[in-house]
Amino acid sequence: MDNDTQFDPATIRMAYFALLLSGRRGDNLELAVAQEMLKLERLTADRSLPSMIGRSVRIAATINSIEFEESSKRYLIKFQADNGEKEERIRSERVDSNHKSAVKKIWERDLVGHRVLLFKYKDRVGTKEAPNGYRIAPYCIDHGKAE
Repeated sequence: MDNDTQFDPATIRMAYFALLLSGRRGDNLELAVAQEMLKLERLTADRSLPSMIGRSVRIAATINSIEFEESSKRYLIKFQADNGEKEERIRSERVDSNHKSAVKKIWERDLVGHRVLLFKYKDRVGTKEAPNGYRIAPYCIDHGKAE
């Protein structure tokens, strides 16, 4: 195995600044910076929640219903897009995924009848049922009750 993977030394500086801003003190500066650097790498990974949100299409919509599907471990969100004529459906990320607490926090809110900015992400992981991947909603901004 080689060590020729792409690496940006600026990551170390960012990790150091993050450590300074957090106010945490450590006995071993190098170890503390390395731990912060790993956190930064996780946040910028393709499947991280911030990365998925950043690559999502934004849809202004009104939520019609949210139901938890036990079989898929996802929330099924039915919504009416502002520029659409029919009700659409999209599923959340799985509740047993790496960011399960965020998924629950986002979709267990009372959003039915609310205007939202829905983030739609094309999950490229395909299966027999959906070889081209799935559309998922990794995030949603609540703009309050629709009038």
